[in-house]
Amino acid sequence: MTRKYPYYPAWDGKKASPVTEKLMDLCKRRWGFRNLGIYANRQMRGSNNLSVHATGFAVDIGYGSGKENRAKAIQAWDWFVKYSEELRICEIHDYAYKQWGRGYRCSRGAGTKGVKIFTSTDNAGTPGPTSTWLHVEISNDWTPEAFEAAWRALPKP
Repeated sequence: MTRKYPYYPAWDGKKASPVTEKLMDLCKRRWGFRNLGIYANRQMRGSNNLSVHATGFAVDIGYGSGKENRAKAIQAWDWFVKYSEELRICEIHDYAYKQWGRGYRCSRGAGTKGVKIFTSTDNAGTPGPTSTWLHVEISNDWTPEAFEAAWRALPKP
């Protein structure tokens, strides 16, 4: 199943969404990740369009360097992709995957059907394989309480 990608064009949401803050809090508790930023009224890298961070529904989730931290990031990526429909994930970028990264987008399909491996000419402004964060965008139709209930209803990775 595909879902319409809701953040093009992006808009200024004026603040971090409470559901995005809840997502980050749950990631911190489960994997020990840290918040590298939610709301930022800025343009996308290399574009004249607003970043989804401006909406307040995107978060950069830091996991740090080292094999153990990368393994946690891969576990989180796999879990988010597997449960992309249940969690209403709109987009995820794993910049450290191979040379150019990979991305999931809801409009390409649920689960692994929505994953695209990036190349040098077709990528999401990939910072490079030494990047230590995941970029996650979540649907804007959640309440924090409903999102947490959905998260807790899923099997742990």
